Amino acid sequence: MPPAPHGAPRAPGAGQAGAATLTSSWRCEAMYADTFYPDFSWSHSRDRALAECARAYFWRYYGSHRGWLPEAPDSSRTAYALKQLTTFPMIVGNAVHECARACAAAVRAGDTRPSFEVMLARVSDALNRAVLGSHHRGQFLRDPKRVVMLRDAWYSGRADASGLAPALTKARACLRALESSALWDELAQCQPEWITVPDGPEAFVHEGWPIYAGPDLVYRPNSRKVVILDWKTGDDSDAELQIPLYGLYCRTVLGLPFRDEEWFGRVVNLSTGEDTTREITRIDVLGAADRVRDSVGVMHSLLADADGNQPRPMEEFPVLEPERRRAWRGLGVLTAVVA
Repeated sequence: MPPAPHGAPRAPGAGQAGAATLTSSWRCEAMYADTFYPDFSWSHSRDRALAECARAYFWRYYGSHRGWLPEAPDSSRTAYALKQLTTFPMIVGNAVHECARACAAAVRAGDTRPSFEVMLARVSDALNRAVLGSHHRGQFLRDPKRVVMLRDAWYSGRADASGLAPALTKARACLRALESSALWDELAQCQPEWITVPDGPEAFVHEGWPIYAGPDLVYRPNSRKVVILDWKTGDDSDAELQIPLYGLYCRTVLGLPFRDEEWFGRVVNLSTGEDTTREITRIDVLGAADRVRDSVGVMHSLLADADGNQPRPMEEFPVLEPERRRAWRGLGVLTAVVA
């Protein structure tokens, strides 16, 4: 893969990119001013989006920019709205993650964890909002950040609640697994300052590039051992790629020194009951840095102006076969609008 261009946008004071090391990172203090082109940042989800379809990547990260503005072109406004489409599994996953975060925060503070009933009510409310919002296409287009729209409802043209019951069944199973997890007894033995519960992905700078990443939980059973935990409610195949990225986060944002045989990644899949832990090696962390560098190089190869993050013409972002871009079907209409 090509290296990132020398003119790629970099954080103030970041210096030149060099070989991956365990110390070549800086904290990102300010990002995302309202500019004509969006500021560049890297994330695992952005990398996956480009791998699936470059045209869909264009619409998600460039064509939709400023689509929240009333005066934006119709194509940008529509693309921005389509970015907000969701599914029942996505809603369950997000809501369960919020419940897990609340539980961890409660244990850290020495408080009682939310009950199963309270957590289920939270998930149910999120699901019901999606069912109700999916009846209002016009309101969704006007305010896609506030009105929830199910992807299937948008593309079929009708709101269908048939997936609600299976989603609730899955939510109950995940929440029961969360409630009974052995993790809570382990956290109760940790000093509060050794438990970190991130609010979500956070921007930090690695080798001059802003990166968005954030584990679900980081805790230290003792003064040296570090455990990076990732909750899953479905497919966990990406965890092998994500955990080393969270290692970069822990080193940079939390300031935790890497120690061989002292860092571990733990993946708890609440839908399957699997709970696996493996050591994070120095090679894993360096491999994550290499992956970011290579991915940034590919992304920058699609830019006409790396300094301003100006993309090349849309036509230079190739379209992959339809079966690999189901989530973005319909953007072919946007292609006709812009072409």
